[in-house]
Amino acid sequence: MYLHEIFLQNTGPIAKCHVRPPFAANGNPQPIVIVGPNGSGKTIFLSYIVDALTEFAKTTFHDIVPSDGLGTPFFRIVGSTTVRSGQPFSLSLLRFKANDSDLCYCEKAGTLDPSSNSFESDLKSVFTPVWNWPTEENHKKVSVNEKTIETEMRKGAHAFFPASRRETPNWLNPNGIKDGIIEGDINVSANYRLAHQLDKPIWIETCAEKNIGWILDVLLDSSIDVELLWRLQVTEKGERILPNAGPSQIRDIENRNILRNAIRNVDRVLKKILQDPTAKLRHTFRNHRLSRLVIELEREQMILPPNSLSGGQSQLFHLFTTIVRYGETADINKSINLSDITGIVIIDEIDVNLHPTLQHDVLPQLIAMFPKVQFIVSSHSPLFLLGMEKRFGVDGVTILEMPEAKRINSERYSEFGKAFEYYKTTERFEEDIKQLIASATKPVVLTEGKTDSRYIQIALELLGEEELLNSLDIKPVGREGNEGHNSGGHTGLNNFLKVYAAHPLSFNHAILLLYDWDGNKPADQIEKLWVRSIPKNAEDAEEKRGIENLFPSDLFKDCFYEEKPKKGIHGKSNVIHDFKKQEFCDWICEQRNVDHFAKFDSVVQILKEFVDAHQPAEAQQLSPE
Repeated sequence: MYLHEIFLQNTGPIAKCHVRPPFAANGNPQPIVIVGPNGSGKTIFLSYIVDALTEFAKTTFHDIVPSDGLGTPFFRIVGSTTVRSGQPFSLSLLRFKANDSDLCYCEKAGTLDPSSNSFESDLKSVFTPVWNWPTEENHKKVSVNEKTIETEMRKGAHAFFPASRRETPNWLNPNGIKDGIIEGDINVSANYRLAHQLDKPIWIETCAEKNIGWILDVLLDSSIDVELLWRLQVTEKGERILPNAGPSQIRDIENRNILRNAIRNVDRVLKKILQDPTAKLRHTFRNHRLSRLVIELEREQMILPPNSLSGGQSQLFHLFTTIVRYGETADINKSINLSDITGIVIIDEIDVNLHPTLQHDVLPQLIAMFPKVQFIVSSHSPLFLLGMEKRFGVDGVTILEMPEAKRINSERYSEFGKAFEYYKTTERFEEDIKQLIASATKPVVLTEGKTDSRYIQIALELLGEEELLNSLDIKPVGREGNEGHNSGGHTGLNNFLKVYAAHPLSFNHAILLLYDWDGNKPADQIEKLWVRSIPKNAEDAEEKRGIENLFPSDLFKDCFYEEKPKKGIHGKSNVIHDFKKQEFCDWICEQRNVDHFAKFDSVVQILKEFVDAHQPAEAQQLSPE
């Protein structure tokens, strides 16, 4: 069962919208993302789909909404409060298809003559089963085949996850909040199927307790008798045989082995969310102090209870685990083959509480695991939209902008894509510099580039400062990549400074950021971090940029410059002389002439002050006479 058409008029901020959700050539539904500013009608749009599913299910099942003694209440109220301001009526029409059957829904509030000719020509014919309503009264009606609804609701994953969804964290003490409600211990027991009971609520705010119980059931179903395992033998041809076992026992082992795929699929969800290929679920002994069900991270050798996940991780895990659980209710094989699960899943504010990487990378991957589920979600995150288009292609995802539900693409969000790439680069840079410093065993000096570090090390050797050289770890900032040295220079040192200022306790080493003279960086100190600039060589009349300013001017021969044409801003070309920085560095370091490095004495003085300031207290004490 899928949504095939929705028409909304004069409801909340929506004046009129008419959407026919697209499907792929193989019949699979395209994901639909509803976007727009606050107050544009995203949640209202979703609520009609949820209301239609609720009204459909109520025709067959008695546990969809609570009974108030007078009948079954509506999920969505009908009345003047739902009518767009200043309008006499609101009208909502939805059409679903299950195989070849149409299932229709209608909600009308206010005054509207059904014989009016103000509607699209084909609208009346499509919605004939629910078209007639009283002109003055509020009205809600569905047209369905109850047998079709019973089949579709039982076999499909139809669920709504509101923006208020949450799961109980492991740190919460229920006695510490007024009227606190917390899920109790999980009791694994038999599930009884009652007539006219669906046992799959459409509205889902929290589902951890049900999911953990179900996962334990799956683990129990897939466990193989230990005695049978002991009897299992492997022949010389690699075939597995079970001596003295009957056909039923062999089939039992085969079926239980197949059922292991269900837990592997849930593990796939967990691996993607944690971005850890070693993550998996397993059950423990009943006296385990953490939980009957735990998450094992082999890489870190950690055992964690599921409720130790962050809020965003927990919501994602239980949301998609619920889809697996709902999908297999009528057919256990669907948890083994996720691509067979069908249904309609509505999620309001799908990106809530999620880290940018989870929005952009992980959410689209999780949605793609269920190709036959019709996802209709709302989002405020351009990163999520970019991730969806990257995963499904521009034509493989439908983005509707409210209140008109106009189809758009994410081109307008391209600047957010650039921002996300910058964010990921910065995140990688933080990780790189932490690893760079973590590998050091001495006080660290970071320079703007590779040639700076090389020059300083040669200078210390030639000026007789081997002891000083051996007491320091002198490195360029940034990292070596496929395209050379990245994230270096003045900007690289500035970025390092920002990271250090935000996380000073993450660095145990003394660190000196040594800027070139032309950066005009003032001296500074944060905890064990020093910021210093190489003094300018006043004898350099040309005021060469960078550390090369310390070398005698007569060393910069014509052979170290390359003429390159450059087009002027008004079209006339001129010639620039591009300095061959690396060639000059190689030459001067091969010469190893102490006179060339005479002006590096100012750098030596900075390094000595830095080392002296960070020597252990006992090393700074004077030796007894």
